[in-house]
Amino acid sequence: MRKQSRITKILATVIMLGVGILFITPLLWMISSSLKMNREVFAVEFHWIPEVIQWKNYKTVLTSKSIPMMTMFWNSFYLAVVDILGQVLFCSLAAYAFAIIPFKGKDFVFLLLLAATMIPGQATMIPKFMMFKWMGLYNTHWSLILPGWLSIGSIFLLRQFNMKIPRDLVEAARVDGASHFQIWLRIMIPLTKTALTSIAILAFINSWDNFLGPLIYLTKKELFTVSLGVNMYSAGADADRMHLVMTASTLSILPILLFFAICQKQFVEGIATSGVKG
Repeated sequence: MRKQSRITKILATVIMLGVGILFITPLLWMISSSLKMNREVFAVEFHWIPEVIQWKNYKTVLTSKSIPMMTMFWNSFYLAVVDILGQVLFCSLAAYAFAIIPFKGKDFVFLLLLAATMIPGQATMIPKFMMFKWMGLYNTHWSLILPGWLSIGSIFLLRQFNMKIPRDLVEAARVDGASHFQIWLRIMIPLTKTALTSIAILAFINSWDNFLGPLIYLTKKELFTVSLGVNMYSAGADADRMHLVMTASTLSILPILLFFAICQKQFVEGIATSGVKG
């Protein structure tokens, strides 16, 4: 039985390794192509490592005046940070209210929020566009910031996490005269750090990868994000620019990989311990 179990584990490991290599191969091909001359990208004799590494591709993309990627990187980073701060603040407050504070119609309101997740984002594009146009937020970063501050998925995750915290802590704080805001700030925030880290990672990825929002709400090039910059390269791509498309694409995913690598442990712990209670 032990031998059979060991063989099963080895086979499972080999299969998962093969699947992992299969999924990561396009990423490795993109990185390899970003370091080649254009004629080498689709050469018949493919080489993962080019004979001469073309680091100048990255300089060309980062210093281009027609497609200011450095400005776009700054815009994406700014939007991601603001999105993280706003989402962590407002979603954690909402989750605390749904998990701890008793009020009439709480379950019904929470059910409505969950039902809203079934509405495709494409169905709300035109209403949001008209609303932002009426409010004067069209062609500003606020049209991307405000929708990102309310994430129903983040509220649900934090609510589940808050409901696992013993109510005795909350009741003891209430007896000592603490307000709900003080309980949220001094008890819930420290105890939900792992969940908040997971929310921050997801918020960063969603903000950084957001393409449809900037495409619809932004027309000024100085406000463009990285996703629009990559699209500008790929939309105008021809046989002579494919290496620059791969370079821009590689640059666009580096911040996400770095951010996830730094916070990977906290992210896994936050997802694994969020629980299903409630």
